[in-house]
Amino acid sequence: MFDRLALRTPFWGLITIVALITAGISATAWMDAVASVVDAAALLSAGALIIAIAGWRLLHRELLRRMQEDDALRDRVVRLQDAMQSNRDGMFLLRTIRTGSGEISDFEIAEVNDSGAATLYGTRAALIGRRLRDVLPAAMSDMLFERYVDAITLRTSVAEELRVDRRTIAASWIFHQAAPTADGLAVTVRDVSATKREELRLKRACLTDDLTRLYNRRGFMALADQHLRLARRHGKDAVVMYVDMDDFKQLNDRFGHAAGDRALMAVSRLLRRTVRDCDVVARMGGDEFTILALDANGEGARIIQKRLDERLALFNASGELPMALSLTVGHTLVRPTDSSSVSDLLARADQLLYARKRRRHMLQGSDTPTARQMPRRAPRLAPVPVPAEVAAIARAAAMALPNATPTTSPQMANSPQMATALPAVAGSLVPTHAA
Repeated sequence: MFDRLALRTPFWGLITIVALITAGISATAWMDAVASVVDAAALLSAGALIIAIAGWRLLHRELLRRMQEDDALRDRVVRLQDAMQSNRDGMFLLRTIRTGSGEISDFEIAEVNDSGAATLYGTRAALIGRRLRDVLPAAMSDMLFERYVDAITLRTSVAEELRVDRRTIAASWIFHQAAPTADGLAVTVRDVSATKREELRLKRACLTDDLTRLYNRRGFMALADQHLRLARRHGKDAVVMYVDMDDFKQLNDRFGHAAGDRALMAVSRLLRRTVRDCDVVARMGGDEFTILALDANGEGARIIQKRLDERLALFNASGELPMALSLTVGHTLVRPTDSSSVSDLLARADQLLYARKRRRHMLQGSDTPTARQMPRRAPRLAPVPVPAEVAAIARAAAMALPNATPTTSPQMANSPQMATALPAVAGSLVPTHAA
């Protein structure tokens, strides 16, 4: 306090005046000066009193300023503590622990709010003063220690999401942020488990089929592309299989869409149980499915086909559905040197699938293309035989019409168009003939 008081102008002015007076008095006139001082004692006493009063005023003013600064500081600390305690996020103030050489060896918890203490399954009183390596497991504390040292050394902040162990921290995912302070860190921890679960749900909904819980087309295309890249890099074969349900439209038309949904779910279960866990199964849309069998060749595809046929036969024998299911499978082999895209591989497997369908139709005595290959046409009307007397009445009616052209062609008399027109013509002629 006195160092600041010494900086005041009146204090140094007083020192200067005293020094000048002292320098002006010579040694030979010391006694005269003493006598003069004694004569001027009253004046000097008044001056000393004025100086004392001025010094006391300065000291009082300095003390008031210090007290105001301390009150403001305490007020800020209280408000910061209130804000820290009312924050729903976990907040920690960490103090660095250094060795004799100045290296950081650990971090001590200088302050923590109730949310932060609850995140670590503890209380404020139990955590304040403890060190980071004592609170967290070794693997996590070592990872955080390295990040914190880099943050303090480089004066940068840390912000990241971490998957944590619920046995240690009361969350499965946390958003963790650390900012360097004078000689420590201010750490904020937020529980983002619900957000991560929602992200996972949206991602699963975007990549999977709602009905069968298999991958959808988007999910299969993304996952198959990654798996094929890895297979080519490691020199492994793979098989892409396309599966189509036969007569699925008939099942829907005869027994309703609920039965069709049960059939789709049954086929999805059969496919999932037939292949390995590492293989990718997807519903491409409608009654079409696809399989990516990794580390498999043509023999592996035939084994999958045989296993699928056996499981399908057992399912049909159970009578779970009102109509037996039938599947047609086409597959293509993917060599490590095959650079075809997933779309090209699916197109190849699809072509092989419908080639197999055509062969099966030919073996069954029907070479009619399937509905997918040929658009439907209206059924042709068969010629209807017309009696001779009715044909004669029709010809007479046609001749009676204006701009009519006579004809005696039996093909016209027996044509479907004439057969369609005869009832109306005959109905208009018979009453007149009877009259």
